[in-house]
Amino acid sequence: MKKVTLVVVAVLLVAGLAGLRVITSKSSSSTPGVQSNPGGNTGGGRPISVETAEITNGRISQIREFTGTIKPSYSYVVASKISGRLLNLNKRIGDRVAKDVAIGRIDDTEYRQALDEAQAQTAASRASVAEATAQMEYLKKEKSRIQELVSKGVSSQADLDDIETKLSAQIARFDLAKAQLDQRIALLEQAKTRLAYTTIRTAQEGFIAVRHTDGGSLLSVNSPIVTVVGIDTVFIEISVTEKDYTQIATGQHARITVEALPGRTFKGRVTATAPLFQTETRTATVEISVVNDSLLLKPGMFAIIDIIIAEKDNAQIIPVTALATRNGINSIFIVQDSDMVSMVPVTTGIFEHDKVEILNPVVSGKVVTVGNHLLVDGSKIMTGKPDVKKGGKSDVNSTSGTNKISLDKASANGVKK
Repeated sequence: MKKVTLVVVAVLLVAGLAGLRVITSKSSSSTPGVQSNPGGNTGGGRPISVETAEITNGRISQIREFTGTIKPSYSYVVASKISGRLLNLNKRIGDRVAKDVAIGRIDDTEYRQALDEAQAQTAASRASVAEATAQMEYLKKEKSRIQELVSKGVSSQADLDDIETKLSAQIARFDLAKAQLDQRIALLEQAKTRLAYTTIRTAQEGFIAVRHTDGGSLLSVNSPIVTVVGIDTVFIEISVTEKDYTQIATGQHARITVEALPGRTFKGRVTATAPLFQTETRTATVEISVVNDSLLLKPGMFAIIDIIIAEKDNAQIIPVTALATRNGINSIFIVQDSDMVSMVPVTTGIFEHDKVEILNPVVSGKVVTVGNHLLVDGSKIMTGKPDVKKGGKSDVNSTSGTNKISLDKASANGVKK
């Protein structure tokens, strides 16, 4: 019995000591005036692994990104102006054509016959005019002779009246013959024009984009034959919101990329802005022209357009990941003596994709780009991979609390969230 009692007392004593240690530990950890510092160390802790980048000086651009479809500078349909059978069409899709070049021919048999008939009728009308002219001249001379005889009393006034009547009638016949000749000449010119229409010609230079028919087809008036497009210069129409519209003006430069040509960038320029917004979408149309010397850009391609809103040379540039916020202020961590950082509040300027301009102060050296969410002013660092939390997950992308990059400010300067 005594042994059992001693064992129980010993167990209770051990449990009491363990409880006292736990209480002491909790009391120590909650002592007022001692604050945790999860964001970094100030010299007493181990160095924090970070990655750095050089602060550079160069050109930076403020850019707005849009999408659109490439369109030709002009497009027109070559159509038949007359009816008839198309004998041949000697241009294929993709062929380049010059202005006013023959690309096909319509059967001209009937039109040549019509021309021959018009020429014959014109010749007959000319003969009628010549005959009427000769008769009119004769009657004029006869009138003069009778007037002289009347003055001498040899002929009567009745003879003079008769010749004047005949002359007036002949003048009318001459006018009619002359009008008929003018009509025949007009019909002759029309026949010549219709004969010329049997040769299919282009209106402007360009490329054959579509063949609407083939040789042997029976055409009617206005039947489409080919579509010609001009692509030496191409245009892209984009829709912009009211917010972006105020920052876009004619003359601004643009960079164009297309999915079909990875790695290639083309230069363009804003050439026109619509003066009104569509009420359905609240957007306005902006036109960008691109000189297409290489002819690689084709109408219908999907394009991504970066319009350069503002540009600056010799700007202080850092990676956008180097920005951190402390108490709502954008700051960066500059490496000092390779093992310590100093926190510097900064004013940002232009954002361009993954980089940002620092307006002030003037800075130089290296800036922390990865791991800065763990730092405070004076933290010790070591370059390399960022610290890894328990569980093996990197804390590089943490954006909690005051350590997150100022995405709202970046967005306001043109960087996507």
